Amino acid sequence: MNKLATILFLCLALTTAGFCHKPTGVWDAFAYGAKGDGKTMDTQAIQTAIDQCHASGGGRVYLHNGTFLSRTIYLKSNVTLFVEAGTTLLGSANVNDYPSTASKYPAYGGELVTEKMFIYAEDARNISIAGRGTIDGRGDDFNGPYLSPSFSGRPRILHFRNCENVQVRDITLRNSGSWVQFYQSCRNMVIDGITVDSRENKDIEKSRHADAKGRNTDGMDLVDCQIVRVSNCFINSGDDAICLKSLSPGESCRDITITNCIVSSNASGIKIGTETSGAVEDITVQNCTVFDTRVDAISVMTVDGARIERINISNISVRNVKGTAIFVRLGARNRTYRKNTKANTGFLKDVLIENVQGTRIGGYGCSITGIPGFPVENITLKQIRLRFDGSNKPLLSDDDTRKPVPIAPPPANPLVPEKIDAYPRGEMFGRLPAYGFYIRHGKNIVLDNLSLDYADEENRPAIVADDVDALEINQLKAKPSPNVPALVQLKNVRNSPNMPKSN
Repeated sequence: MNKLATILFLCLALTTAGFCHKPTGVWDAFAYGAKGDGKTMDTQAIQTAIDQCHASGGGRVYLHNGTFLSRTIYLKSNVTLFVEAGTTLLGSANVNDYPSTASKYPAYGGELVTEKMFIYAEDARNISIAGRGTIDGRGDDFNGPYLSPSFSGRPRILHFRNCENVQVRDITLRNSGSWVQFYQSCRNMVIDGITVDSRENKDIEKSRHADAKGRNTDGMDLVDCQIVRVSNCFINSGDDAICLKSLSPGESCRDITITNCIVSSNASGIKIGTETSGAVEDITVQNCTVFDTRVDAISVMTVDGARIERINISNISVRNVKGTAIFVRLGARNRTYRKNTKANTGFLKDVLIENVQGTRIGGYGCSITGIPGFPVENITLKQIRLRFDGSNKPLLSDDDTRKPVPIAPPPANPLVPEKIDAYPRGEMFGRLPAYGFYIRHGKNIVLDNLSLDYADEENRPAIVADDVDALEINQLKAKPSPNVPALVQLKNVRNSPNMPKSN
């Protein structure tokens, strides 16, 4: 057999085996043995297509015209996983099909593992998930307690770690077993036009877990990521919709824009914080809508030692939020997420929130609070128009027991507990002494052109400030309560010449 004949023979043999590929740039999963019938496990075919695409220098792995059942898939550099419109990539219903394996990067609790994922990438470059199809995580088929994925054994849909040049476009991610998307220490990311539909208790008028156990299905978690553009997304999630976090004291979430997104959540809508060890800085959120959300519409917080600064939030529309519209918090829970580390000393400053309009907002009251000796600094709220439910409407509590029940309207507590080490959430203090904004342990706080209103009876002033250095209130328009003597009540407010004298 001559040399040419030998080459043709080998290529024919490889084609029969599913490993020879024409240089089209597209690796069709059907060519590698996928059935796409929703019953046959297609993992090997999909993974082989990814591996061959990667080995050939990159291209598109194409899923089309079917439902592709699969275990964990490992995405690799220079590969786009493209799920065509009308096509579903369906996760296995067997939790054992999602292995936890060793990794050189620490997971949520500090262990060097991958945990359980449907689609996973580590140290990859130039990776994408695209198409108008659906990736279904099969979350309804997994049982488990309401816990972080490190402990629950329920798989996430996407988890990328230390990846660079990442794009996720147009895809629908639905029915996750846990966090829907978890991006950790990634750089240069674009997430555009996606839909997240992973809300296990959809009726916001019921208590949080009225119909099903919670699965902690955050819509999108950006953890210690840098240079990220999130735009044009719709997220309906069982837990926080969009959340920025830092798990490593030496890392940071930085240079991130979030724009033109619509979110609804059984927890918070747009959240900066909760797990906060390193830094979160240079963040812009604009032109977004938050509706039918159980906890906070907008929250900015540090409680585990993170440095948070230069946060810009603008042009946000809020509707039907059972917790509160705006929550800014510096605390000292000081939890660590890495082995043999110690929490930093956190601070929160240089936050601008402007052009926010909201209605049907629960009766807790908004808050801007630090802790004794550690004030939040340089917080400006400008052009804010909010309409609250009022004091006589029951609160829909959602405390850390995760067993919320409607409760009768309690009186506002004039002695607000510090709760220095508590989990941060807008309802953490109960019903605040102000129906609009309660401000405590702050420095250089500006409230400019606020319009505050309420629908039903209200027995609190619009604003209460306690232990604030340099408070400025300009052009306040607030509906007064007939049962309190003043719109604004001040206690230990200093260096504020345009304010009435403090008590």
